[in-house]
Amino acid sequence: MMADWRERYLKLADQHEREGSAHTEAERELTRLITRICVACSGLDPVLDPHLHRLRQAAKSGHTETLLRRADEFADSVVRASESRTRPGALATLLERGGASQRQVDEALNLWELVAADPGNASDRDLDRLAELLRSGRAPSPKKTESRGGLLSRLIGRDDAALASPNQLLLGMLDAVQWPEPLLEQIGAFRAELASDGAGDAWVRVVRQISDLAVRAFKQSQHDAQSAELFLIELNQRLEELDRHMLDEVQRRDDSRESGERLGQKMNIEVLTLTASVRKSASLPELQAGVISSVERMHSHVRHHLEEESARREVAEAEADQLRRQLRRLEQDTFDLRRQVAQTYREAMRDQLTGLPNRRAYDERMAQEYARWKRFSEPMALLVLDVDDFKRVNDKFGHKSGDKALVMIGRILSERLRETDLIARYGGEEFVVLLTGAERDDALRIAEAMRQGVLNGGLHANGQPVKITISCGLAIFAEGDSPETVFERADKALYQAKGQGKDRVVGD
Repeated sequence: MMADWRERYLKLADQHEREGSAHTEAERELTRLITRICVACSGLDPVLDPHLHRLRQAAKSGHTETLLRRADEFADSVVRASESRTRPGALATLLERGGASQRQVDEALNLWELVAADPGNASDRDLDRLAELLRSGRAPSPKKTESRGGLLSRLIGRDDAALASPNQLLLGMLDAVQWPEPLLEQIGAFRAELASDGAGDAWVRVVRQISDLAVRAFKQSQHDAQSAELFLIELNQRLEELDRHMLDEVQRRDDSRESGERLGQKMNIEVLTLTASVRKSASLPELQAGVISSVERMHSHVRHHLEEESARREVAEAEADQLRRQLRRLEQDTFDLRRQVAQTYREAMRDQLTGLPNRRAYDERMAQEYARWKRFSEPMALLVLDVDDFKRVNDKFGHKSGDKALVMIGRILSERLRETDLIARYGGEEFVVLLTGAERDDALRIAEAMRQGVLNGGLHANGQPVKITISCGLAIFAEGDSPETVFERADKALYQAKGQGKDRVVGD
């Protein structure tokens, strides 16, 4: 009987040790998950990055109290970040820096979109209110009753507005604003269009495009901010659940340890009781009764302890399973958010009209290829192409036909390149092509194929054939060159091609 009790006790101790190891492994796995979450979320918000770093370091240290404290700090930082987040957008930022309230910013954005949609029929009331908002609350300029004047002169309220053309006034406004980096390429294209149009009506189209650009940028930024905010809120909830699970796990381990200690104490008491009973028993029946009674009590203690351990284990397994499901969902949400950010980045590197890489993408790729050229000295060429007399196309057939021509030209140029080459819309009707591993003769051959392809492109507008040609300047990278000097040489060759009659390729 004593041997049977000892064997059960040893099995119980071994089971307790295995459960302790399992709990330790579960805690280790949860710590790894926290580390992975911190890595996945890094870079989403610079305000939260320091807290994520400290949370990750606490997870690595293995100190539960430090980890819980860092998790609380991170939760507080998420709340503060969501409360202090500002609304993006170039026009909104400009108004906010001028002291406008959020209500005034919203009203100005709505009025700007309304006026740009139909500039010719914009009412004096809307224009006066928009001018007042743009001045951040200052009184509007006195109205002129003898003449309505142009849109910009009515909007700006300057007495000398009539001295300059609307294109020049709008160009001055574009130059006065410090535009965000992602919008610089489009603003540069607007400047080029306004500068080349003289006293024409390009300003109407540019104003409408600026309005659309501001609204799209604002909506996209607002959507990204809301997605990130929702993700961080959900992350905070998951971390709180993780925190509760870890606290519950610590409590279960404490309860298990205390239960084991109580079992040991009771077993010691029962052994002492049994020993005393053996010594005091005067007869065999009395001894048998005492031993049976002690063993039954021992069995009852062990059974009660095992039942408690089984209940705790079932609760822990259920909570761990639920937490695993939630973490899997969180990992999927993290993947979706990172994919959305990557998609936004890809869209920011593309020209919206032609679908080609934009100037920002060109600058980034040029930096990479230039570093590779410096290291390996492999041949590399740069082409700068410009559509000849593009203003004539816009004036004769309209801007829609001009846009159609740019799309066609971009497609034709792309079809004549290798996968390793880069073509980008540099701005307006200008394109750049980076040819990696191309000698001068190869680059001239590719440029000539592009020129002929555009010439024979077969563009039609309003049922009429439209002759479109391009001029191209070529520069080959040489020792001591920088991206800027190579571009200057290619641009100079382009103007030589223009001066020699257009529709040709000239190398430096």
